Amino acid sequence: MSWDLFVQDWGDVNSLDEIPDDFNPKPIGKRSETIDKIKEAEPTIDFSDPSWGRLDNDQFSIEFNMGNVEKLNGFVMHIRGSEMAIPCIANILSTLDLKATDGSSPNFFDNERSKNDMQKWIAYRNKIWNK
Repeated sequence: MSWDLFVQDWGDVNSLDEIPDDFNPKPIGKRSETIDKIKEAEPTIDFSDPSWGRLDNDQFSIEFNMGNVEKLNGFVMHIRGSEMAIPCIANILSTLDLKATDGSSPNFFDNERSKNDMQKWIAYRNKIWNK
């Protein structure tokens, strides 16, 4: 089970509540160029399969579901482990100049708030796994 973040060009809005009903995201660029930027931010990510990147360490893992097309409208990060992933995610999003959301609230990823959101998700995950 992972905490999933949906990354795309959300435009100049501050929350999902501000997105108009007819919103269509702009392409974020070529998959190969996006991967290059992600690897600039976090060089240890394995993109030997360009459709599915992976970052693993002792604290957390992040999988990057990039899809099978070169023109990207967005991608998904699947995060497992601890909230120690938050600074890494923030670094990647900053490098890409993109926003992400987990869809559980109208707010976009934010270092402090998202740490709290991930801690809540971890508590929920642990609760249902320990039943």
